[in-house]
Amino acid sequence: MNRHLNHTISFENASAAREIGLENILTINEKYQQKFPLESITKQKELLLKSVYGTDLLCLVKPHIAEELISSQNYAEIKNLADHFTGEVTSFLGFESNLKNYENHSDFLFAVSSKRGERETLVNLIENGNFPESFLKRPEWQRVAKLVSDWANPKSILYNKVLGLWFEFDMQQLVSEVPIPNIFIHPVPIQVFSSNKFSEHKWLTQIALPILTGQRLSKIIQKQITNSIQKLPSEASLFQVGTMLSRATSSVRLVIKRIHQKQIIPYLNSIGWSDDTNGLSDLLDELDKYVTRIVLHIGVGEKVDNKIGIECSFYPDLYNQETKWSDFFTYLTEKGLCRTEKKFALFGFPGVEQENMNNDFDVKSYMTAVKIPDNNFSSALVRYISHVKLSYEPHYPIEAKVYTGVRLFGSENDYKTSMRKN
Repeated sequence: MNRHLNHTISFENASAAREIGLENILTINEKYQQKFPLESITKQKELLLKSVYGTDLLCLVKPHIAEELISSQNYAEIKNLADHFTGEVTSFLGFESNLKNYENHSDFLFAVSSKRGERETLVNLIENGNFPESFLKRPEWQRVAKLVSDWANPKSILYNKVLGLWFEFDMQQLVSEVPIPNIFIHPVPIQVFSSNKFSEHKWLTQIALPILTGQRLSKIIQKQITNSIQKLPSEASLFQVGTMLSRATSSVRLVIKRIHQKQIIPYLNSIGWSDDTNGLSDLLDELDKYVTRIVLHIGVGEKVDNKIGIECSFYPDLYNQETKWSDFFTYLTEKGLCRTEKKFALFGFPGVEQENMNNDFDVKSYMTAVKIPDNNFSSALVRYISHVKLSYEPHYPIEAKVYTGVRLFGSENDYKTSMRKN
């Protein structure tokens, strides 16, 4: 397959141009090539999509990954790590790539949901499966295992408070003998009106985070987190809470969604952050011309970190069908934040592999598979650009990273039909 796109190709047509033949999909991994030897080619693809679970989804994605973004060596390192997470542990994974530098290396991340048995698969893998003993000898993994075990316990407060966990592996960790993840907790929505009392989110600061960090949070950090929540604009909510276990930092990452562009600077100022260059104001004004959704990342320790993150994307989610990325990436390229070859490589990534070739993937007729409790649906594996994160720190250059997603969907009509039959 030619991995080098014609630079004149439009974003709308790039996905179609990069689609590969079924024969290439079925030769990705020998174990799947051998799994259905007596079936027709079409039937093989249907069975393949239905039988591929968890991080094995990577096998279906590899032909669509351009060398400019993820080198063959980097992919092999990701796959070696992913092979430790067997079974239906995830239906949602992704890659993080720096847009400005020459390196074609990516971080790897995947989500584990509280739904559809993914949480239970993970805890069973760690406690009863073939999870590497070398991992569990490390204190960081021991803490992760403790959190997962508590999360899967119906008697634990975490059982209903945590909707999911994200495992993020920095590229330096991918080549480590024991890679250490950064863990992001996806809580039930935490908003200012639901957190007027510290007791309503103390499960996070006094239970979940201490388990991951291995120690109680200091009163100063607890106060900073509480203050950051209580100062949120009324419609904003805490989307994720991250602990960077693989990095030399004690700051807790807070990811805030549903915050309007005009609310960001007043909010940051209210929690003690400042910018004497006015650069963030100028950046946000520029972004307002190109994107319709912003998610804010802040690091909270004894004070709020100077570096913040600005996630840029579009509302509503259209996944591989989103066509507005072209103008935004042109802006990033002109601003010197994205290399041209990486921009065009990205345009070839979005697409879909469908179990039922007679169906047309559409966000109105498909739902994320994690919301469907059984397997009575037609699968669609969707590749898409999730968002671009701009890291901003006063007096320092802006850094841009792109996050590409791979997510399993199911036909909503198929699901409703199966429900009526039952």
